[in-house]
Amino acid sequence: MRVPLVMFLAVTSVTQAQAEATIKSTDTACRYTLTSGETYQIPAGQTLCWRVPPPSYKSYTLLRCDPPFQEFNRVQLGDGRCNRYEERQ
Repeated sequence: MRVPLVMFLAVTSVTQAQAEATIKSTDTACRYTLTSGETYQIPAGQTLCWRVPPPSYKSYTLLRCDPPFQEFNRVQLGDGRCNRYEERQ
């Protein structure tokens, strides 16, 4: 009676661990979609600077893909921490 119970618990825990590893391995990028319907993908660890709405045309929000995107702070155009600039809204 105990042997089948132990075997069931072992198989269940191995299956759950494998499922969690699969989920983590597929989440290696952040995606965003523009209003035009275009979808872009940013690899994990990269940064994106997203333009702040008018009237601040030179200000950007620094985002880092961990995933999901994490907002850090406001930066100016030409900031060295930005791997990519997104101008479109």
